[in-house]
Amino acid sequence: MATHGKMYGLVVVALIASALAGCASSGTARKLTAADAALLPGVWQGTVNPPGGSSRVPATLTVRPDRTYTMDAGAYSSAGKAEIKDGSVQFFSTSGTAALGAGQRSGTATLMDRTTSWGLEGSGSGAVAGPFNFDFSKAK
Repeated sequence: MATHGKMYGLVVVALIASALAGCASSGTARKLTAADAALLPGVWQGTVNPPGGSSRVPATLTVRPDRTYTMDAGAYSSAGKAEIKDGSVQFFSTSGTAALGAGQRSGTATLMDRTTSWGLEGSGSGAVAGPFNFDFSKAK
């Protein structure tokens, strides 16, 4: 019985360590201020999990110095404005294509420090299509 208890304990420790490692891999959240606006411009590569989608779609997010953006994910594209508000990046779409581009859409992302890259992890919602998630990275 003692062996079974030790084995159970090791499994629990391994599961906890694995969960912590998974959390750490996404990086450390950074609360943004207006002074951090220079971190946003550039080309970000990642994925979008569309509404009702069971798998992530490869995507590219391009943020310009004036904080306008375009995002392409398969047949879907979106364009709009990114703003720093309440420590996060707020995305407000002004146009888009395909079914996911219909209606009003917005999203919020947290900037993640991933040691050698920056990450934008977030979610949003479209008035017509529903909720979605995204995760983008770019080199520092």
